[in-house]
Amino acid sequence: MDLGARIRALRKEQGLAIGELARRSGVAVGSLSRIENGKGGGNARTIEKIAEALKVSVAELYRGLEAPPQGAAYLESKAQGAQTYTYDEKASAILLTTQVSRKHMLPQMIVLQPGGKTAREQYPRGTERWLFGLEGDVDVRVGEESYRISQGSTLYLDASMPHHLSNANRHVAKLISVTNPVVL
Repeated sequence: MDLGARIRALRKEQGLAIGELARRSGVAVGSLSRIENGKGGGNARTIEKIAEALKVSVAELYRGLEAPPQGAAYLESKAQGAQTYTYDEKASAILLTTQVSRKHMLPQMIVLQPGGKTAREQYPRGTERWLFGLEGDVDVRVGEESYRISQGSTLYLDASMPHHLSNANRHVAKLISVTNPVVL
């Protein structure tokens, strides 16, 4: 069972139509449908809203979805199992591993279309984030400081500080992000 199937099963157990879950969670019916059908993963806030509406914790949504890894988790390139979280139509994050709720770090590839940006993020104290530029230029705002990540450059930051990423250029930008511990 995957996350979407789990959400659908919990919704049906509670006798909720998808429209009612949308109303309770504030997540659009189309987004819920994509998540339930494995066509998209939503972002962390979307998953939180769905969990709240279903009256379960986020951890409970993920609990038992996959067997524990046998020392390694392999995800083939362009794998169907890669989960994607969308910030908006111009920004997304592709998870670069499986079973993230059982990991100590969260590796992602952030893809920012021209004009794309992530939401302002601020994680619990002690959370760290490392960014590595793959292509294009990404502007990173951390507190009152600004940094530019280009191909091959890195930024290590205290993720408990408010931060966000943006692409003000005319080309797609991609970077690797690793967050420790996992924050969903």
